[in-house]
Amino acid sequence: MRENRYYQIVKQNMAEKSDMTFGYFKSNSLPIEKHREEIVRAVQNNDFLVIVGETGSGKTTQLSQYLHSAGFTRNGQIIGITQPRRIAAISVAKRVADEVNTTIGREVGYQVRFDDCTSDKTYIKYMTDGCLLKEFLEDSTLSRYAAIILDEAHERSLDTDILFGLVKKFFVGKKGRKNPKVIAMSATLNHQKFAEFLGACPVIEIPGSIFSVKEIYCDCVTVRDLKNPSYLNKVVETVMTIHSEYPPGDILVFLTGQEEIETCCDRLFYKAEKIDYNHDVKSTEVDAIIILPLYGSMTTELQRKVFDPPDPSVRKVVVATNIAATSLTIQGIRYVVDSGFVKQLSCNSRTGLDSLNVVLISRSEAIQRKGRAGRTATGTCFRMYTREVYCNSMDQETVPEIQRTSLSRVVLHLKCMGINDVVRFQYIDPPEERMVLEALKQLYYFGAIDKKGHVTLLGHRMVELPLSPGLSRAVISSYDFVCEELVLPVAAMLSVEQVFASGSSKSNLAKVSRIQKELAEAAGGTNDFATLLYIYKECNESSSPTKWCRDHFVHWRALKLAVTIHHQLENILVRQKLKYDKPRNKIASRSGKKAGR
Repeated sequence: MRENRYYQIVKQNMAEKSDMTFGYFKSNSLPIEKHREEIVRAVQNNDFLVIVGETGSGKTTQLSQYLHSAGFTRNGQIIGITQPRRIAAISVAKRVADEVNTTIGREVGYQVRFDDCTSDKTYIKYMTDGCLLKEFLEDSTLSRYAAIILDEAHERSLDTDILFGLVKKFFVGKKGRKNPKVIAMSATLNHQKFAEFLGACPVIEIPGSIFSVKEIYCDCVTVRDLKNPSYLNKVVETVMTIHSEYPPGDILVFLTGQEEIETCCDRLFYKAEKIDYNHDVKSTEVDAIIILPLYGSMTTELQRKVFDPPDPSVRKVVVATNIAATSLTIQGIRYVVDSGFVKQLSCNSRTGLDSLNVVLISRSEAIQRKGRAGRTATGTCFRMYTREVYCNSMDQETVPEIQRTSLSRVVLHLKCMGINDVVRFQYIDPPEERMVLEALKQLYYFGAIDKKGHVTLLGHRMVELPLSPGLSRAVISSYDFVCEELVLPVAAMLSVEQVFASGSSKSNLAKVSRIQKELAEAAGGTNDFATLLYIYKECNESSSPTKWCRDHFVHWRALKLAVTIHHQLENILVRQKLKYDKPRNKIASRSGKKAGR
């Protein structure tokens, strides 16, 4: 609902540009093109390969096409490319489909959690690393694949690190069978660890066209100030200063999440409406500004607008999460405004549950963000923190996800694959032993493994559900207690991002707070689960679901995805034939129906 406001200026300035091509370089101008023959030859002659290239070098979009053209898919096998983020898997797949002139889902497709857009004609498949992990569970040889490309390896996501370990166990040193080629791709020069882990395999480096980027530190802001949301005012002020005083060039702003991004966009839009271009803007080449948000839960149609090149006289401002640092390349960026923070998943040692926390980025992440301003010309990076914070408070590298998050889900995957000694599994960087033991303790508590550490029938059922072990256990148990009509919608709602829309103005914030309180009271005021169930049912029973969402500050897209997830969970339960495993509990049946009323 609020997103439309951000695009009012877009419609005014780009009304005649509907046939504009997607905002990427042509493939023959990408740095990777010069290395095409070298890369194909290396893949043909080696089982494992590491490719190092800066974001924007073309490795993510072009390598799969090179391998297809070289005949790797000739025998009906496919090329799989993993991404840590669903937004990247979907966006890149659509880009490649455009390049090869096909409809997405045919020759080129994607698969992310709860959304499989592939067919039996697909030969290039982009997917999240978690989806490939699920396929490994079903077929440890990955016989469908001619090549597996583990992209964005430098991000060290939990699932990518586990995939490296599985590749090491099942493929490295196994010369007796036909395994898929494995290519690891990284955007940083810290590649030796990947090469050594894959048996000292060859490394190909792709030099990027990096221009110099000037750094400007914000010497009046401390770490403590940054943790206060008021630092957004400094971000907005910096963006407007760039627009008023600096030469043409687009601006990329890094913030932590959807709510912060929407608030910043609203404030920028308010400022932009008041600009007098005859007096406030020094450059005569700039006469308008576009303000665009970019975060994972946006629709792909709105995400694509970020990549559309604006009119030369229009300055584009993209306010994004960390996804714009490495996973996606936005052309035309000459100015970066770096907040210095990111939302990072970490495990609470007391509860054993993962949570998203706002933390300082690492120096390597700061360098990645800075590099976004030097893709096509010299640029400037405005860092909303002091040089002292950069040098003394930031870690050199980001801690791998496997060393800071709950491991119960991946440990269950490994156990189901017959890997019993999960403590000594071949990790690139092993987690602390206590974290693995805590995961085993959780799985035993859920009934997924027995006292000897063997996977139970319940554990095998749990791993088939694309949910955390805790939610999987609840969903399966809901059948026994005849309350699946209550539990499945809640599980679906917990699986989507940001159900509630935020309000940026004080009046909107008050209104959102009041409506959320009313929804909780209408649901019985007992807990958040009851509220989510109430929202799900009320929205779906409404004659106009989109209006209901708008009136109650709820994201319609989140509700729509929750419905899809609900149906998928039902289908999985039917496939598992849970209804025929044992008779219903009569007492539970009565209590479940009473709860439903």
